[in-house]
Amino acid sequence: MLRKSGLLALTLGLLAAPLSAGQHSVLLMGQGYFPSEVYPVIGDTVTFENSSIVAMSATASDGSWDTGVLQPGESYTLEVTEGMTQSFGDTVNEGSIATGLIAYEPAQAGDAQN
Repeated sequence: MLRKSGLLALTLGLLAAPLSAGQHSVLLMGQGYFPSEVYPVIGDTVTFENSSIVAMSATASDGSWDTGVLQPGESYTLEVTEGMTQSFGDTVNEGSIATGLIAYEPAQAGDAQN
């Protein structure tokens, strides 16, 4: 009986647990990002990983967030927040044409926040 009660409590606890945030990945690939667009929701994270042979960055178009200089093999995780700038590019390499977009939907008035 005690074993069944414990299992029931564990099951109810798992069902009541909040949903975890989603995780998204963007590879820095020298001449661009892959994928160049990600579609998270607020609270998700985006991990930028430099898989190229040169240092790169992912920097918001207005400079409000920045991965910093990522050397080959390094990564940086960014949390998606309401109002953050969505477009980004590489500010390390002069003349870089690498651009990307974090296309999240802003919260609507009356939406429940977790």
